[in-house]
Amino acid sequence: MDTQARVLVVDDSPTILKVVSAILSRHGYEPFVARDGLAGIEQIKKGPKFDLVLLDFVMPRMNGYAFCRELRSNPAHRNLPVVLMSAKGDKIRGQFVQQTGAVDAITKPFDARALVAVVEGALAKTAEGRARPVPEGQAMPDEDTIAESIRPSMMPRQLKQRAGIELAHQLATVLTPALLSVPPEARSSEAGLMQAIASAMTPDVVAQLSRALRDVDPGQDLKEVMSGDISAVPLAEVLQLLQLQRQSGVLRVFNSKMTVTIFVRQGLVDYVASRGTADEFRLGRYFIERGLVTREQLDKVLKERKYGAPVGQAIVDAGLAKKEDLIDALTRQSSELVYEMLRWPYGRFTFTREDFRPEAEAARLGLGISALLLEGFRRVDEWRLMEGTILWDSVVVVDQMAREALGSEKLTRAEQLVLAAVNGTRTVSEVIKESSAGSFDAVKVIYQFLQSRLLRSRVA
Repeated sequence: MDTQARVLVVDDSPTILKVVSAILSRHGYEPFVARDGLAGIEQIKKGPKFDLVLLDFVMPRMNGYAFCRELRSNPAHRNLPVVLMSAKGDKIRGQFVQQTGAVDAITKPFDARALVAVVEGALAKTAEGRARPVPEGQAMPDEDTIAESIRPSMMPRQLKQRAGIELAHQLATVLTPALLSVPPEARSSEAGLMQAIASAMTPDVVAQLSRALRDVDPGQDLKEVMSGDISAVPLAEVLQLLQLQRQSGVLRVFNSKMTVTIFVRQGLVDYVASRGTADEFRLGRYFIERGLVTREQLDKVLKERKYGAPVGQAIVDAGLAKKEDLIDALTRQSSELVYEMLRWPYGRFTFTREDFRPEAEAARLGLGISALLLEGFRRVDEWRLMEGTILWDSVVVVDQMAREALGSEKLTRAEQLVLAAVNGTRTVSEVIKESSAGSFDAVKVIYQFLQSRLLRSRVA
């Protein structure tokens, strides 16, 4: 490896620039950065001489394809090797590499080892003359076919289907108890049934159903701005674009099982809601994790609250938590849902301009996207490290000698929850589920305890 190789990183995300530069520096490369394609071209023209360019696709002023067209049009720089930073194996990647003469491509988000391997491979191919021929800039085709997958399109059919199922479920949840409350002898009376239904349709219920109906038939008050496939346009790039342009609207990300809705105001995340996600992302779990409520108290609040009433506000109204506790729980819930989506291998997204839900208007969390992505990427890397070392179906037990040696050292709340869930018969997966800690925090605690021998595992 040439430890003095100069690498120009061209990306509009300050987070990506910071992370990639740090990785390159640690491995002996000399990184330079540019915030978009135009700035990248200016850097190349003024020097120093670069050995490689790591290039984003979606950027303001000049995108990655236009950058390559400009680069290939200048005889002095046209052979400079380029590596695309986008989704591996998607349509954009294949066409981009073929049409621009790029050496390789790498998936976002990526870990340090993958990035270094791609950089080393690209430099080696170039040095050995194995890089693909580069085209003349004027001969490169229009970028329309490459950009097609990130252009606005109709709201995906799958999203409407899921919204329809959700509406039917909400209707059944409201009407079934009301109809069952009618005495058996009165169920043949049309007037009695209509009265039961009318009583169930309170203003809160009507408002909730109206929002669900709008998802099924958006009407004229919803304007779609863009949509696409997250395997082609990673969620991180979509969020960075919304942040850069200070957009306001609703970003829905979904796959065959889950839907996550992100409410963005002026490039900041105000609130994140979900359907079909794991129980660990339910708001009540965050109150339990902090020790503010017990499971029994939460069950009572859920049972007594009015249909459609926000769970967090019901907990506050019951005197079990304060307003600032609710904001903290909403912040953690919203953040962890974003972290989780960064791990999705497939799915679609749609960004629309529409009115926010009341709970989003009330929350106004104002979470910075760069900070969310930086923490999300860190978690992705840690997940990969921990997943390869933990046997999920093994039973874990506490090593009492190690526990006694730890003495009175104060344990974190997550460590307390994990240890309380270890009973000598539960597997790692069962301990994570039982602990009331988030899966990432629980796995991290188990990983650290296994490394320190405070926990031991044996095959179930």
